[in-house]
Amino acid sequence: MITSIIVDDEPRGIGTLKNLLQEYCPQVKVIAECSSAEDALEKIELLSPQLTFLDVSLPGKNSFELLEELSAIPFEIIFVTAHNDYALQAFQYSAVDYLMKPITFERFLQAVNKVEQAIQ
Repeated sequence: MITSIIVDDEPRGIGTLKNLLQEYCPQVKVIAECSSAEDALEKIELLSPQLTFLDVSLPGKNSFELLEELSAIPFEIIFVTAHNDYALQAFQYSAVDYLMKPITFERFLQAVNKVEQAIQ
């Protein structure tokens, strides 16, 4: 079982990811949902997920600022965003994938498969 956290300021974004995971990726368990960088920071440090789905744009600070606050990044990252101009920056944080909203089923499954391979 891969533990994961979803970080997105839009409830619809969280819902979409949860539905895809429940329907097609039973090996991934969502252990927290966060709508802000502050909440995400707290949950990441408390729960130590293996995978984090990150939206780039969050209230107060973006995901890159959130990642800078962590002493280490011991989890896989899949960015899920509507912004196509942050891909290079995302891969500087060793992102497994960078998915554009609206998410396509095929790209989503490819990203989760990459995470599974990275964790193994």
